[in-house]
Amino acid sequence: MAESNHQAKGPALGYYYQSIYALIELFKSDNNNAFVSIETWDDVYLEDGSTKKLIQLKHSINENSKISIKSTELWRTIHVWCDYLKTNEVEDGIFTLSTVASIDEDSSLRNLKYQTENRDDLIKDLLSEAERVIKKREKVKAKNKILLKSGKQEESLPFTSKYKGCQSFISLTPHRRNEFVKKIKLVPDSFQVQDANYCVIDLIKNYIPTKFQKPLADSILAWWEREAVKSLCGERSEYLYKIELQEFISRKNAELLDDGFTNDLNDIDLPKIESPHPIQKQQLEIISATSAQKRRSYDTEMKARIQRDIWINNSLPSAKKLEKYDEKLSLEWSYQFEDMKDKSFGKNDEEKKEDGRILLDWSHEKAHMQISSISKNYNEPDLIRGSFQILSAQKRLGWHCDFINLISEEENGN
Repeated sequence: MAESNHQAKGPALGYYYQSIYALIELFKSDNNNAFVSIETWDDVYLEDGSTKKLIQLKHSINENSKISIKSTELWRTIHVWCDYLKTNEVEDGIFTLSTVASIDEDSSLRNLKYQTENRDDLIKDLLSEAERVIKKREKVKAKNKILLKSGKQEESLPFTSKYKGCQSFISLTPHRRNEFVKKIKLVPDSFQVQDANYCVIDLIKNYIPTKFQKPLADSILAWWEREAVKSLCGERSEYLYKIELQEFISRKNAELLDDGFTNDLNDIDLPKIESPHPIQKQQLEIISATSAQKRRSYDTEMKARIQRDIWINNSLPSAKKLEKYDEKLSLEWSYQFEDMKDKSFGKNDEEKKEDGRILLDWSHEKAHMQISSISKNYNEPDLIRGSFQILSAQKRLGWHCDFINLISEEENGN
């Protein structure tokens, strides 16, 4: 199982790395009309005015790997770029290979780090390697014909993953090949995926107060990841535009600078509810809450909890107001609860449960219209609905007129 998890981890990190790299490329562009896409022409494709940048990313969990003329990943990348050149001119593109690996300094690939370096030796080395690969495959093919005639088993052809790149490179005309290699850029020792937050902070630090840099970077990454997934799934345009990024940062920064009550739930994917809080669950069960009431209670509790955690983890002044806001919610609940409790004398258990369900519905349907929002910038009603559920899990409030005694009895019974 551990090996299977490790095998799945690499591709997952690779896709995430693509989206973060695309974000950073868009950040760096000075063109407000620039846009990026993921998994279209290349791992990352940037169109910045007249410039088209094709970026192959080689993100590896092994930080000690090196890239050389013989590297399979290099030739697979060349194959992708040569496919692009079938329908596009060399002058239209900048071909970038970005990798967390380092370069073998004994290799002529080192010249790709600098655009001004002469690349004649590199072209010769690439051609030599391509010819070596193709000749060796042809040799095995010839041998296999003899083996097949004699009824023996054929040998596996070598270089399955790199020979297409070799063929594509050799098939270019000498002039086109020279122009192509001149447009290649190699970026070794690229950032690691775990450094994504620091990379974004570095890009915004000159414009954002220090205390807001981390929460803003977190928000940008969460929003960007969601938009990237939607673009890959066809739920939005495959292109992600610089203007979208600017608008999001402007809106989120305004929220932070005002009072810190950011609205983050629309920018993240909410997890599935695995198991509700046991006290919250008991609170609903002792009034025989309907399935719809339970589902709404669990959903809103999760939303409120996640949003509150974001505020608290960001260590913003807004988080300190949550405690007072909870006191306000508890007070408003007490008015409804005390009135219900005063009218409960003489009622049987079923009638008390019904009153509890009515009080629960008040917290879902009416409370947010009667209680002022925690901020003029934040008016999501699920914060109030879910906060009532959080308080119920803490036994600071409840729905049945005898909830304190009933929950205590169930806990003692357990």
